[in-house]
Amino acid sequence: MRLLVSCIPYDSGKSGISVYVREVVAALAAQGHELTLLVEPDYSSISSDSGISSCSRTVAAPRWTRKPAISMLWHLFVLPFWIRRHRREFDGFVICAANRRVCAWYPLPTTATVHDLANFHIPGKYSRSRMFYLAHILPFFAKKAQRLVAVSGATKVDMVKFWKCRDSDVTVLWNGLQKDILHSSTPPLPHSPTLNSKLQTILYISRIEHPGKNHVRLIEAYGRLERSLAEAHPLVIAGADWKDAEAVHEAAAKSPHSDLIRFTGFVAAADMPRLWDEAGFYVFPSLFEGFGLSLVEAMAKKIPCACSNNGSLGEIAGDVAITFDPESVDDIAAALKKLLEEPEEAREARVARGVEWIKRFSWDDHAKEIVKLIDGYRSVSRLFGIPVAKVTEAQAVERIVAMARERPAKFVATLNVDFVANAVRGFPFGGNDELWGYLKGADFVTADGMPIVLLSKLLRRALPERVTGADMVPAICRRASEEGLSVYVLGGDKTAIEEAFQKLGLGGSLLAGIDSSFVKLDQGQPEIIERINAAKPDILFVALGNPKQELWMGRNKSKLDVGAVIGIGGTFNFLAGRVKRAPRWMQKTGLEWVYRIVQEPGRLWRRYAYGLVKFSWLSLLHMLGGYRK
Repeated sequence: MRLLVSCIPYDSGKSGISVYVREVVAALAAQGHELTLLVEPDYSSISSDSGISSCSRTVAAPRWTRKPAISMLWHLFVLPFWIRRHRREFDGFVICAANRRVCAWYPLPTTATVHDLANFHIPGKYSRSRMFYLAHILPFFAKKAQRLVAVSGATKVDMVKFWKCRDSDVTVLWNGLQKDILHSSTPPLPHSPTLNSKLQTILYISRIEHPGKNHVRLIEAYGRLERSLAEAHPLVIAGADWKDAEAVHEAAAKSPHSDLIRFTGFVAAADMPRLWDEAGFYVFPSLFEGFGLSLVEAMAKKIPCACSNNGSLGEIAGDVAITFDPESVDDIAAALKKLLEEPEEAREARVARGVEWIKRFSWDDHAKEIVKLIDGYRSVSRLFGIPVAKVTEAQAVERIVAMARERPAKFVATLNVDFVANAVRGFPFGGNDELWGYLKGADFVTADGMPIVLLSKLLRRALPERVTGADMVPAICRRASEEGLSVYVLGGDKTAIEEAFQKLGLGGSLLAGIDSSFVKLDQGQPEIIERINAAKPDILFVALGNPKQELWMGRNKSKLDVGAVIGIGGTFNFLAGRVKRAPRWMQKTGLEWVYRIVQEPGRLWRRYAYGLVKFSWLSLLHMLGGYRK
């Protein structure tokens, strides 16, 4: 895939975001994707930092964007025009730090990775202007990206709480672990005269930023250890000085163990193995983290760990690390003492758990999932938040037959104007949020209506053709018969269904059962589920009409032992010949609804009139920027 990757900001390679950029770029390149890296004007060596021998190209932001505020504005308002001009050169856009840089709109399918929303947890973390930008401007535009990624469940919770994202709009992809970290080993760093190189240090790797990284409380807690214990385990703080670092250095100078505290400054990647080699323990006391890369690295190095119990750190630590309240110096001190004095047997068990735990952290998997998100978006046209598949009728049939062979049940919907009118809200029209939720979360949606196809073309997300339930059902039945699969029908007139199957001329073994029970949505009716599961069908056709059939499918999908569940409305009435379909030319031109009204004017004219008016209004809102998700 041809991917444009925003590596802005890169923080001169000295932050957790820098690590993320390097590792994701390296993983994408290793998987064979053609990358174009968008970089800051003074930093163009990301490909070499990531160990990539070659990259398709590097595009540097203009030199006048060196200042962070200008860079934010350029990325927000100017970059989208550049992408739009070059969009035919790319298949997707990857934003590596969407909690720092986003676009006002997204001409390409985009994944936007959010690392943390620390500004909501740590008052005064940044200047007032930056805090305003991060709290009010950035979230508005970030949510317009086609795919949002959170690097931890804790970050996703924050995005839902503070950014008001829908839970279904955010995908959690944990960060990874460098493949070579388990095998890297170099001679120990030279020590100051007061430190013995054979001592097992307590290591903390983080930029020195006060108060967010919580160095001061760690230093105070370390100062409460007995002198003999502290002498056996010096405290090593690695990282470059950032905001208010002087407060951290001042606290260290006042500590009773000041002679046992060492600041290394920024440590280059080539020198990191030395820090790990001399470390006997790792501590991570940060007040808030979006992930905590160094914690996973410490586990991989088989180093016993202690960390904060808040944010993502408790999530990433699992049952491997000793956790503590980062706002309590007493709690940190107690955790340090427990960590240092833990019996050997318990320590070995903790390390063994860590070795197993880290297997779930993979940059390769992270990059693959990003590509899947982009590819998945490219394969659908998202209308009103509903993922309508870009498929032909033949492709749709094959996909449904493939679903029929697997479990658990898959929800299949055939979207038309009536579905949209029933489900989607848009002032002054109401909607059914439950139905909309089921449609947005459906496993497979086809465009059963020419207005749907036309809207996709107006939005430049063109669907190849109309794919109706009435056309698919006969083809699905034929393919199911060829594959030895069975179907079951819930709802509809039993005689009409039997007549339809007779006209299809398929083997009797295809039809596993017909249930014409009156379905009541407000009642559980478990006996219906029991009958369906007892028949063990591969495909369940639900002929209750919209919205009833989709609501029933959504509420009961998890209880069904079937492969594919499809709402088909009155399709069997068409197949049995009881209701005539419009001529083919009317179907192709989107005028089938006119034919239906002529057939049943008393029943249908109000429904169709309301549906078309509402759909037209919602479509206008969509084209003006609504329902981007």
